[in-house]
Amino acid sequence: MRAKAVFSLALLGLALADLSLGRFLFSPGDLRAILAAGPAGEMWVLLIDLRLPRVMLAIGAGMALGLSGALCQSLFRNPLAAPEMLGVTAGATFGAVLVILAGAQGMAVTLGAGAGAFGGLLGLVVLAGRACGLSRLILTGVGLTLTLGGLTGLLVAQADDRLAGDAILWMTGSLNGSYWARTALVWAVVLPLCGAALWARGVLLRLEMGDELARALGLRVAPARLGVLLIAAIAVASAVAVVGPVGFVGLMAGPLSRALSRQMGVRTSGPDLAGAALCGALVLVVADLMVTATAPWALMPAGVFTGILGAPLLVVLVGRSGRKGDGAWA
Repeated sequence: MRAKAVFSLALLGLALADLSLGRFLFSPGDLRAILAAGPAGEMWVLLIDLRLPRVMLAIGAGMALGLSGALCQSLFRNPLAAPEMLGVTAGATFGAVLVILAGAQGMAVTLGAGAGAFGGLLGLVVLAGRACGLSRLILTGVGLTLTLGGLTGLLVAQADDRLAGDAILWMTGSLNGSYWARTALVWAVVLPLCGAALWARGVLLRLEMGDELARALGLRVAPARLGVLLIAAIAVASAVAVVGPVGFVGLMAGPLSRALSRQMGVRTSGPDLAGAALCGALVLVVADLMVTATAPWALMPAGVFTGILGAPLLVVLVGRSGRKGDGAWA
């Protein structure tokens, strides 16, 4: 609990910093004054209607991606597993690009991404089959990702230059253009998933013992594994449909949570889903802070900075896995 409390306080501090930075800098006193003035104040719209939805979207989407990543890493027993390997992200990207190239914008793109994510999830479930073995799930997800990625690239290559540019920008992953309706979409999924994650953690603890022992304990392995997979897929779909395929957050969150917990002297047993969700939010808020700090007048996509943060961690993770010889993150 101590690590979670520290993560929560850090997230609160970073969120307040994110609210304060931008074209107009706000001190803590300014924030209090704006809230005290209410909707009649000059800066109320900037703070409450523009910046706060963006920060809340970063937290919600980061939690969804972090939770999904931790579920995948525990389910596939691989610290290099990421939500992108499920095919859901590629499906969402294909759906969104299709809508963008048709000339639509705004909520239509979000709905297209959501439909594509659902299609990718449906394809994964159908093609993986009832047995739902780990190897088959991984191969099916990778196959879907490569196929849909190729189709998306083909669409972009054949598109008008302006529309292709819009599609590529969306594919980077961005928090720009956030407003309360988009933020609410993510939180409407994230909050119920927090309860579902409690069930998923119990399932994963038994699956870590091995399929035979899990069956002996009364667990129906294939349906339980499929249930965990659905939670991970729905989590990543809710985030990608709104902010785009922000890279590395799902991959970083779980290992980062464990590493920081160890530095505090806290040892966790089993999948640390709550810590991963909080660290996912921390990563995305930090990326947004980097956006506002480097280019407040021309906000860059947050996905650029998650890539900058995530690539070095991936190198470190691969190095540690190679030294251990078993791919474990400990």
